[in-house]
Amino acid sequence: MTEVLETRVLEARTETRRRRKAERPQEILEAAFVEFSRNGYAMTTLDRVAEHAGVTKGTIYVYFENKEHLFISMVREVTKAALDTVHEMLETHEGTTADLLRAQFSFIYQHIVEDRRRREVLRMLIAEAPRFPELADRYHQEILRPCLDMLRRAIQRGMDHGEFRKSAIVDLPQIVIAPIALVDLWMMMFDDRQPLDMKAYFEAHLDLVLNGLLAK
Repeated sequence: MTEVLETRVLEARTETRRRRKAERPQEILEAAFVEFSRNGYAMTTLDRVAEHAGVTKGTIYVYFENKEHLFISMVREVTKAALDTVHEMLETHEGTTADLLRAQFSFIYQHIVEDRRRREVLRMLIAEAPRFPELADRYHQEILRPCLDMLRRAIQRGMDHGEFRKSAIVDLPQIVIAPIALVDLWMMMFDDRQPLDMKAYFEAHLDLVLNGLLAK
């Protein structure tokens, strides 16, 4: 009986250690978000992140190559779930492309535009890009460019199906999402002092996009 009990205790401890190890990267990323938000990229050290996460600095290197890798991984973690959903919409949608864009933009406004954590990440990138252009380049390569490629594919889908007119917009999808960038800047500058009617803004944005793309 004693041997059985000791075995179960050992198994429980092993499982706890295994679970803690699996959770550790997430805890480091959460600590990184807090420290980068509070101190900026330049002033944040891996020592401070490690202390906040309750791990050693060496533990961080087990999961992340350096501070730049940790920062980009933190950015990816903040945006990944929402962007995966938008990508799944593109891959599985069977209706019109106008309905696809309506569904994607609706999701973006509900789950991305109003996400304060994502906006804080964007604020950090804007502030740090002049001094650390490699951060901006990695953000463009790993996060922004795939988003633009998704939007380009959606627009091309509409053109291929004869729903959208032929347009240079397919090569410049930044134009289509520019109003979202304006929302970010607006909220960073004015916050609640000059609030936007987000429902009306979304409808106006969608109206502008679809009427600019739809074949007449």
